[in-house]
Amino acid sequence: MLIAALMSLAMLSPVQQSIPQPTEPAVLLPMKVVGKVLPHAQGYSHQWPGVYFETQAKGPVISLAFQDDNSNFNVVVDGKPLLIVKKPGATQVNISLPEGSHTVRVEKRSETQYATGQFLGFVGWPGTPAAALTRQIEFVGDSLTVGYGNTSPYSDCTPEDIFETTDAQQGFGPIIAKHFTADYQINAFSGLGMVRNYGGFEHPKYRMPMLYPRALFDDPTPAPRDGWMPQVMVIGIGGNDFSTPVAAGEPWKDEAALQADYEKTYVRFVKNLRKTNPDAFLILTSPDERNGYTQGTTAVYEALKADGETKIARLTIPPTVSDGCNGHPNTRDDANIAKMFIAWLEAHPEVWQGK
Repeated sequence: MLIAALMSLAMLSPVQQSIPQPTEPAVLLPMKVVGKVLPHAQGYSHQWPGVYFETQAKGPVISLAFQDDNSNFNVVVDGKPLLIVKKPGATQVNISLPEGSHTVRVEKRSETQYATGQFLGFVGWPGTPAAALTRQIEFVGDSLTVGYGNTSPYSDCTPEDIFETTDAQQGFGPIIAKHFTADYQINAFSGLGMVRNYGGFEHPKYRMPMLYPRALFDDPTPAPRDGWMPQVMVIGIGGNDFSTPVAAGEPWKDEAALQADYEKTYVRFVKNLRKTNPDAFLILTSPDERNGYTQGTTAVYEALKADGETKIARLTIPPTVSDGCNGHPNTRDDANIAKMFIAWLEAHPEVWQGK
C-alpha cells in the first residue's frame, strides 16, 4: 500500500503540471545505502550521522519518501546541492528533474543521538546506473568527526542551534572521501569517549566500543555490512575521555588509571576492527598537545606496532580556529583538516590497495 501511494503521489506531483507524463509507470527505484542503518521491509532506520541514500533517475520528477520527525537532510542532484529538507515527518518531497539521467542523493546532515528516523526510498523513472565506487573509507570519532555546529556563525549555541548548524556532510570525512571518489561511513557521536564521556557524566550508558557495531544505539542488532570493506579507516577519539580531571566517585582513582584504561581499551578496539577489516589501512589521529588524548593515541599506536601491526599510521590534525558552536571547528577548519589528510593519502596511494 505504501509503495502504491508513493507511486500515485509521484505521478500527481504539482511540479509536473506543465510537463508531459512518461508513458511508463513510476516505480520504487533501486538505491545505494551507505552508513550504518537498520533495513526494514520498506525503508531504512538510521541514527548515525552522515548516512546517505542514492539512486539514478530520469525526469520529469522524483519523489523522496521520509518518515522522520528528527533529522535534517541535504538533497543533492548530480553532485550539486539542491535543497535542505528539515524534519520532514511522514511525507514525500517531489523534485522536478530535467530530461535525461541524473544522480539523486539524500544525505543526512544532522546528529540524532536519542532519536531515529526512516528513509523509505525514491519513486520515479529509472535512469542510467552509475558505475559503482570501488573506494571506501571509514571515520570513527566524536564531535570533531560529526561536524558539530560547524556551520554556525557564532560559538555561543543553544541545543537547537547545534542541531540546525551541524552538517556532517561538510565535516572533514566526507570532504576527504569525495576528493578520492570514495564511499564513506561516519561512526561518530558528540561527547562520546573510548572509556569516559565528556566531563565524566554525559551519555552514561554509551561508549564507542559498545555502539560501534550497532545499526541503532539502543538496539544490539549489528549493522549489516552489505559489502562494506573499507580500504582506509581513520580513528580519532579521546578528547572527551580527558575533557576534565577525574572526580571523586568515578571508576578511576586518578589520571594515570584513566590513561591506562583508555590505552588498553583503545588497543582492544582497534584489534577488533582489524578482525573484520583485515586489509584496511588504519590511521590513528588526534590534535597536538591535548595531554592524555595525544599521549594516549601515540601509546596505542606504538603498542599496536610492537604487536606486529604494519598497516597503520599516526597523524596529528592541524590547529583549528574553533569558532563553531561551543568552541568546535567550523567548516573552514574541517576543510583544513581534510587538506592535511588528502595530502597524506595522495603521498601514500598504496593504502587504496590498487582501487
